[in-house]
Amino acid sequence: MPFANINGHSLLYTDIAPSGNQEPKLTLILIHGLGSTQNYFFPIFPYLAAYRCIVFDNYGAGRSKYDGGETSIPSIGKDVLGLLDHLGVHNAVVIGYSMGAIVPTYLAATSPDRVVAGVCIGPVHPSEGIANVFKQRIATVREGGIETMANTIPNAATGSKATATQKGFIREMIMGQTPKGYIANCRAIETAHPPEYAKVQCPVLIIAGDQDKSAPLAGCKEIFSSLGTHEKNKRLEVLHGVGHWHCVEAPDEVGPLVRDFCRQLI
Repeated sequence: MPFANINGHSLLYTDIAPSGNQEPKLTLILIHGLGSTQNYFFPIFPYLAAYRCIVFDNYGAGRSKYDGGETSIPSIGKDVLGLLDHLGVHNAVVIGYSMGAIVPTYLAATSPDRVVAGVCIGPVHPSEGIANVFKQRIATVREGGIETMANTIPNAATGSKATATQKGFIREMIMGQTPKGYIANCRAIETAHPPEYAKVQCPVLIIAGDQDKSAPLAGCKEIFSSLGTHEKNKRLEVLHGVGHWHCVEAPDEVGPLVRDFCRQLI
């Protein structure tokens, strides 16, 4: 398993070459959300075989162990750029999910030369209400351990179309977290501020679930309307019967949306 030392900590990453070893026309880097790992994105990779795809376990999540360092949206963004530098990539399509979906717009606003385009899947829109939810979640995990999340989230955060197998996959990803790492990533959401959406000028695709309680459609619409991106270069797609685990619940809807969006960038 390849690990890279990025910003003083070790990140597990996977670097997937395009099918047929063809020269990639685009490089995609994908950032998962709270409670998940890089494996969250694997159900959509069959649709992205024409591109180089770089995916990693966030610091403090999955196999990228937490050792007490900073975890925040800016620090995750710094890790993304550091991993791209490590792999010799100047710019990429930045794709994020949930907490990780704050990162594409954050980087597009702060490091626009590094972001070809952004894809935000179930993006969290930071607010006082969101901060309070994750403050409470920290207390719950401290008291009951990671099992408290693994035993509730797979049912509570998915939509009506989710299968038992999909819920089991979600549970396994959550059980792969350490309490300290999970709490650190909860705190990253608790302390997050909305990116400067008006500064975003690159193409952006937002994918929302109409049954998503963690990143409700209203917040996705607010992000969409606040983007500085020209109207013709931004899209909001809503998946019906889908909750917060879009790539697991509906890979055959998410994958083609991301693939077609990327095709338009070439």
